[in-house]
Amino acid sequence: MTGLIFVVSAIGVVWSVHQTRLGYAELQTLEADRDALESEYERLLLEQGAFADYARVDQVAREELGMYTPPAGEVVIVKRAQ
Repeated sequence: MTGLIFVVSAIGVVWSVHQTRLGYAELQTLEADRDALESEYERLLLEQGAFADYARVDQVAREELGMYTPPAGEVVIVKRAQ
């Protein structure tokens, strides 16, 4: 009877150690994924800042959309009706 208890206990310990190792391996994978996502997030923030920069918006408006600042004589101010 004692031998059976010993075997069952040993199997329980082996199973527990195995589950702990699996959990640790998954933790390592998740931490690596988190680090990669944090790096990508920081890169995207920098990219967003570059695209939102006034000089960049002005450059795209002029070069790609053909926009320009109109001369003072061409500016029309429209007032909202009340």
